[in-house]
Amino acid sequence: MKIYVLEDMSIRMEWFRKTFHDCEIYHTDKVKKACEDIENGKYDLIFLDRDLGDCKSTGEFVTNYMKDKQLAQNSVIVIHSSNEPARKRMKENLNSYHKEVHIIPFTELYNMKREDFKIS
Repeated sequence: MKIYVLEDMSIRMEWFRKTFHDCEIYHTDKVKKACEDIENGKYDLIFLDRDLGDCKSTGEFVTNYMKDKQLAQNSVIVIHSSNEPARKRMKENLNSYHKEVHIIPFTELYNMKREDFKIS
């Protein structure tokens, strides 16, 4: 399974690496790189954070980009941001064209196991 993670916190990345240890994990904390990678790659599961430390560089920009280009239509997308208003906007952006978008704040995600994700 190929997984893409947009995340800027190393402690959270430890969880992703531990939970998905047998998967190919692609990671960045840069918005421009995330847009390029998602446009050029195929991922089974995409995790998106919103607040990346720089108020001009957010995961919300990534979802706008994805919507404009209709990217990752066959991926399962999980928005794991703690920023409730922003994660709702991110989901709305993607729901306009994408069929499988979930909001799971990292505080809940942290308690999940790989088996909780219904992906082969």
